[in-house]
Amino acid sequence: MVACGGVFILALLQILFRYVLKISAPWTEEAARYLMIWMALLASGLAFRSGEHFNVDFLANRLTPRHRTLLSHGTNLLSFIFILCIILWGIPFAKLGFFTISPGLQITMFLPYLAVPVGGIIMLLNLILFASLLFKRSREKES
Repeated sequence: MVACGGVFILALLQILFRYVLKISAPWTEEAARYLMIWMALLASGLAFRSGEHFNVDFLANRLTPRHRTLLSHGTNLLSFIFILCIILWGIPFAKLGFFTISPGLQITMFLPYLAVPVGGIIMLLNLILFASLLFKRSREKES
């Protein structure tokens, strides 16, 4: 919620600088962009906690409860592999940002690029939590 407010204030500042003060302030647009990237990746990590991640339920709704559970476990496994790749490739990518300076904010690009592995770690941890609860519930139903 704070990040949404931050993006709103930055967009408002950009409008104020550009149309009222007639001054170009590229740092506002850049800061809003980086804040939205962080916000999206952190929010997607939280979506995994409650199982609200991307899922095609067209097929799942037509399956029996047992097959639906197996499909959920398979989806979670594929998501785990994909997120692990995001983390493993995101870390070297973030390290490359040490050598690049953003034009507007004059900060190292490590900070915006760091959102990828940090968001991936949060996604992975929440996916593990969700998958373990799903596995525990499926075990309880079987016994």
